[in-house]
Amino acid sequence: MMVILLINQGNVDMNELTDGIKPIVGTDDAPVKVVMFTDPDCPFCRMTHSNIINYAKNRPDMALYIRLFPLVQIHPNAYRKAEVLACAPPEKFEKIMHIIETHSSREPFTWDWLSSLDKKVVSSIKRCVNNDDGKKRVERDLKLGFKVGVRGTPTFFINGKRHVGAMRSPEEVDRVIRTYSQ
Repeated sequence: MMVILLINQGNVDMNELTDGIKPIVGTDDAPVKVVMFTDPDCPFCRMTHSNIINYAKNRPDMALYIRLFPLVQIHPNAYRKAEVLACAPPEKFEKIMHIIETHSSREPFTWDWLSSLDKKVVSSIKRCVNNDDGKKRVERDLKLGFKVGVRGTPTFFINGKRHVGAMRSPEEVDRVIRTYSQ
């Protein structure tokens, strides 16, 4: 006889999930808050990023936050990319993520990848990474992710409710966000 035990973990505190970071789309006072735990080299995250970002841009009632959760055991180059993303200004996150995604997940990050960006932005990101501020943010995100039960990427928290898995199309994003934000 097999017994399956399901544990309802309840909602996660969105204030804890958004503490210390700014949304990459939307504002802190949006009624629909979505936090995505992502790995820059995760193929399922890569297929989801543009879908969720574009969706959020068309929803003035939504704020999208990103937490970095590099799975270095299976994506050994992800940690450095996560540090760079952690140091990116929120308004440049999408552009830098797109740049990273144009390269193979097997490639280690190089600063040449950011050559198309404004030199001041790149200097600021380099300084942040070299001062270990990116590393501190990634470590904080990893610790928080483990605390709230993240075990893989992408993992979302939509108004406190967990959704695990890729959102492969704009229609799927819409369905998931509508289901979990009610």
